[in-house]
Amino acid sequence: MALNLETETMFTGEAPAAQPPLPPGQIAPHFPQLEVLECLGRGGMGVVYKARQKTLNRVVALKLLAPERVNDPKFADRFVREAQALAALNHPNIVTIHDFGLAGGFYFLLMEFVDGLNLRRVLQARKLAPEEALAIVPSICDALQYAHVRGIVHRDIKPENILLDKEGKVKIADFGIAKMLGANNDASSPGTPERATQSALGTPGYHAPEQKTDPQRADTRADIYSMGVVFYEMLTGELPGKKIEPPSKKVHIDVRLDAVVMRALENAPELRWQTARELRTQVETLTADFMSSHSRERNASMKKSAIIITLIIVCAAAAVLAAYRFRPGNSQQETQQGWNLWQQRKLDDATAMFNKAVKDDPKNADAWNGLGWAAFNSGNSGDAEKAFQKVLSINPDHPAALNGLGQIYLSQKKYGDAEKYLLQAAPQAPAAWYGLARLYLIQGKFDDAQKWAQQVVDSGQADQIANAMLQAAKNRALPDSLRVMIEPR
Repeated sequence: MALNLETETMFTGEAPAAQPPLPPGQIAPHFPQLEVLECLGRGGMGVVYKARQKTLNRVVALKLLAPERVNDPKFADRFVREAQALAALNHPNIVTIHDFGLAGGFYFLLMEFVDGLNLRRVLQARKLAPEEALAIVPSICDALQYAHVRGIVHRDIKPENILLDKEGKVKIADFGIAKMLGANNDASSPGTPERATQSALGTPGYHAPEQKTDPQRADTRADIYSMGVVFYEMLTGELPGKKIEPPSKKVHIDVRLDAVVMRALENAPELRWQTARELRTQVETLTADFMSSHSRERNASMKKSAIIITLIIVCAAAAVLAAYRFRPGNSQQETQQGWNLWQQRKLDDATAMFNKAVKDDPKNADAWNGLGWAAFNSGNSGDAEKAFQKVLSINPDHPAALNGLGQIYLSQKKYGDAEKYLLQAAPQAPAAWYGLARLYLIQGKFDDAQKWAQQVVDSGQADQIANAMLQAAKNRALPDSLRVMIEPR
């Protein structure tokens, strides 16, 4: 459940449309060595199934990579070359690849199953204390350094790809898979300094500037930048803005952390920390300084608290997920099936599945969120509003529900309420940026509209209307042709 199933990795160029995940029953015949238990979902890198390896009686993660690319004649050679390099990564802080190959027309990776949570889930549960962030960063740096010296760049460091197991161990998932899926990617062989390709962009908000403006220039220092974004988010609870403010301006932390984080976030690669080892050294030096300012007893307590608090979060949340998994009716699985139906725009079927999930577990916020979006997309704003309010009663900081309420109130011309919820959603829900740009442009607040429209454009997710909104904000005038498209009716 900790694997990357939530945030889409962005690729440039034309690619075939994503296909919905196949049910386990259709997958199982191609993998007789496995008992395919359930589909965990589709993320930016492919489809993931939970399975049991029969001969060793161990639970594993089966990842089917980009099924829509199976007919790409260049993909097979690239897949084998990159999979061999990734399988050679043997490090305690990197998710292990047990096997890879082609079966039944599916390119697959058989990987270690991490029983825990990804960092995104932890951050959604609560803001981390600085000591907790400092305890997590060195392990990530260790994994990056190990891979970088072997010529492999991750290209997509983000909270969804940073996993915490129930013992508190940190692991990075999806190492180098962005390159494996990239097009025209024949530049390097394992063991040589890697450079990202035109197709591997990473995730908006986390990728280094050069991954968007000059992908051929991107190297291991792009991972340093992404690590800086994650570090900043762990400390402040927010992503860095276009004009990055030091973390100490956002929250009460030691100002010495500012220099470490801000250097990792330098736009120019040559001004950043040049290796993950350098970043780790700086973090450990600061940690030692923090510890030395307290008594020995306080030191031991502080060290333990950073680990124990993280363990409490992970174990408690993992227990919740386990309860979902083994609850009669299997609420978590029903929720995933509901989202699969929603993605196929089978809204009535999705609604029925989400209703089953909340009946089995009334505190399943993700299922209530699914009900909200299914109702909203069906034009039932009243039902959608009730569902999103139910989500927030369970998790007041749920970004998708906050965004949903903001979009509902925007459609109802309740601009004050829309602004309130969209601003709360914006740090973690880029979809809210579009709504804010639209809201402020309608109201004639051109500076605010330009700020949010620019973020949409900079993220690489802008459509024709978003580009038109940005231009209108810059021109400080809303043309009638655009007004007709963005004003609520």
